[in-house]
Amino acid sequence: MERKNKMFEKIGRNASLKNQVAEYIKNLIKNGKLKPGDRLPTEREMAEKFGVSRTVIRDAVKTLSGVGILKVKHGLGIFVAKVDVDIIARQLSSLLFNESDTVDNLFEVRMELETVAAGWAAERCTEEARAKISQFTKESQGLLNSNGESDCFQQYDQEFHLLVSEMTGNPVVVRLMRSMLDLLEEARSHTLHIPGRFDLSVQEHIKVLEAIYKGNTDQAKSAMHDHLLSVLNSIKESRDHQEI
Repeated sequence: MERKNKMFEKIGRNASLKNQVAEYIKNLIKNGKLKPGDRLPTEREMAEKFGVSRTVIRDAVKTLSGVGILKVKHGLGIFVAKVDVDIIARQLSSLLFNESDTVDNLFEVRMELETVAAGWAAERCTEEARAKISQFTKESQGLLNSNGESDCFQQYDQEFHLLVSEMTGNPVVVRLMRSMLDLLEEARSHTLHIPGRFDLSVQEHIKVLEAIYKGNTDQAKSAMHDHLLSVLNSIKESRDHQEI
């Protein structure tokens, strides 16, 4: 138990304390420092180590047990559950959607990342990239007014954003983009229920690709920024509908 206690340390105050504690514990499990079946320190011990109240610890444990990462055995303690990583990733994505500040913060980062990426893609556009753009644009135009299925649109949407990131020629941008799309998967799926969102996104994607094809850096960045701002507004609208 002493070894496990040393894993925990005081956290900052720049975000939700509950979310910080939950994320810290999740990363300990992800990195193998806590393994399935391991017992965590008591609420009191973790509160002392993290420098937070026991209520914060209790809420963080409740969040993680709710998605199957931890298992609370009354009278015995808090244990790491045997988990399916893919299922947990999807469930955590759902939780993120309900944490409006988290989604908004992620989108703030995403807008900076993808706006710059679109500019780089235009600046570095090759003939091979232009051929891919032509093919993808043709497929995009075929989707307009098709009333696409949710699964179809999510796949198409992901392919678009990954295509832009790949055209930067920077593998780090691609990895960051994949991570961002995974984190926002649930939020993105909710936008599909907004009437007209499918066609609007396709039209916005085409504008981005046309600017990249022409090698117009400023226009590509502007089109991507406008697209992501439009998507964020749809996410907020979807969230507001859920709260009614």
